[in-house]
Order: sequence, then structure tokens, then C-alpha cells
Amino acid sequence: MQRPVFKPAYLVTATVSGLLFGAGLYVSQMVNPLKVLRFLDFGAIPSGGWDPSLAFVIVPAIVVMFAAVRLGRRRGAPAFDVEFHEPEFKKIDAPLVIGAALFGVGWGMSGICPGPAISLIAFLPNNLWIFLLAMFIGSYLGKFIIPSGHDKRLAVAR
Repeated sequence: MQRPVFKPAYLVTATVSGLLFGAGLYVSQMVNPLKVLRFLDFGAIPSGGWDPSLAFVIVPAIVVMFAAVRLGRRRGAPAFDVEFHEPEFKKIDAPLVIGAALFGVGWGMSGICPGPAISLIAFLPNNLWIFLLAMFIGSYLGKFIIPSGHDKRLAVAR
């Protein structure tokens, strides 16, 4: 795999997309743990307490990414990089399912997703540092649950 060449256009695109992502997280209220918890609380549907509004964030993101991948596959090479970056691990295996479950439990307990948590640094809410520290420690400890290193992980995935 070649190392990416960071052309000015690549850096501008990364900057603009990061700004859009961060602003979108804030405007959509995905940085508000109570909003997220109300979205994840499907048990509140009968009482009318479920908040489906975050689906208006998720569904358009899926549509845009679906279209971008389809259009990108028609090109010979990306506009601002040396190669397309497709997932190498495409198999649904135990580490994927366990990791997804652990992620879901953490998200459901806190209402904070890692992307929005990093965005929240701009506002320094109470106890965010505890969440971020625990998230980084959990990420580090994850390498003891599954093999670390690209070659080891690829061998397990095959």
C-alpha cells in the first residue's frame, strides 16, 4: 500500500469535510447525550417518548455515502489520493460482532459517540474528560482482545 500524497486539494477537502461534519454534529444535536439516548430508547415508542429525529442525520449520510462509493468505483483513481481505501476486513466475524456490541453498550450507557465526543471538546462539558480517557484506555485494551497489527488481524479475518 502506498503512502498518501497530501496535495493541497486533499487538505482543503479534508478541512471542509471536517468543518461540515463538526457543524452538522452540533446543529443536529448529536452532541447532546439526552437527544441520542431518546433516539436509542425504542422502548419509549408506545408512550411517545421516542425521538426519531436523528434518523434525519443517519439516512442522508447513508444515501450520500452510497452514491459516493458508486461514483467513486467508476473512476480509475481518486481525485486527491493515490488509491481508493476499501475495507480489508469484509468478513462478519466474532471480533466484529463483539466489538459492535461493546460499542453499542457504551454508546447506550452514555449517549456519547466517539465522533461527537471529540467535537464536544470545543465546549468542555462536565465529565467529558473522564469519558475520553476511558474511551482511549478501552481502545488500547482492545488490542489484547483481538490480535494487534495489520498482518495478525488480516490473518484472523481470513
